Amino acid sequence: MDTKGRSQDKPGRDISRSPGLIASLMKFLTKRKITLLAALILAAFLFIAATGPHISPFGADALNLSHRLQGPNRTHLFGTDNFGRDILSRALSGTRITLLLGLSISAFALALGLPIGMLCGFYDTFGLIVMRFVDAMMAFPAIILALSLMAILGKPGILNVIIAVGMVWAPRMVRVVYSSTLSLRENTYVEAARALGMQPSRILVRHIAINLLSPVIVQATFTFAFSIMEVAALNFLGVGIPPYIASWGGMMNEGRTYIIRAPWIILFPGIFLALAVLSFNLLGDALRDRLDPKLRRIM
Repeated sequence: MDTKGRSQDKPGRDISRSPGLIASLMKFLTKRKITLLAALILAAFLFIAATGPHISPFGADALNLSHRLQGPNRTHLFGTDNFGRDILSRALSGTRITLLLGLSISAFALALGLPIGMLCGFYDTFGLIVMRFVDAMMAFPAIILALSLMAILGKPGILNVIIAVGMVWAPRMVRVVYSSTLSLRENTYVEAARALGMQPSRILVRHIAINLLSPVIVQATFTFAFSIMEVAALNFLGVGIPPYIASWGGMMNEGRTYIIRAPWIILFPGIFLALAVLSFNLLGDALRDRLDPKLRRIM
């Protein structure tokens, strides 16, 4: 009997049969039906954002005063607003700007929160000072802080919205990264790197940052969800992006005057917003449970 052949037939693990990234992703999504539903809704929003102008039945700003305040019908599936603009077309157009703002705000919060949180967690004195300021910012209601920052920044605009809302959610990212860094710096491999004289900056990059991937991804998902809700609130209050740009919050602001006579003006963009926020929250919960269950205690 060929013992060598037998030993080769007993590998610890058959790499060729290990599940790939797509298989792992599908298993993760199908494990809970609610997560799969959230992923499908988000995929639909991404498709709309990419193809919105091509699938919209009318232009987002196309006026038709003879069709103003019409209810849902065959021509206008979601009805029309007080200027005769098609609600469906405007809601589809608002999807792109909403997702782009959510992505930009999440990136802004990550760019601020990741390095600051790592430094606060690694250097005690620096962390003691900065985290007091972070805690003070987190004590303010998000919408109040966003309104205050918008007032400081000046006139409404896309860039100012990104900065204002990003500054609101950056402290949350700092808090998550700070808590994770405090835990990671006590690990044996970090202590060994210190004992060997490795530079602190190199330790942060090679041993801390790489292990922050899971909590950062989870927090970024929640930041995306809450930031688009915050943007919609600012647009509803008239201090967000310019009114000539179709957005869900802006549509709801325009429709509040006609909420009794034409409730569909505010109803359909509200449904779009609720579905987007709920889907991102559900996906964030699933990612947290999958990637870092311990993160539930610090978020």
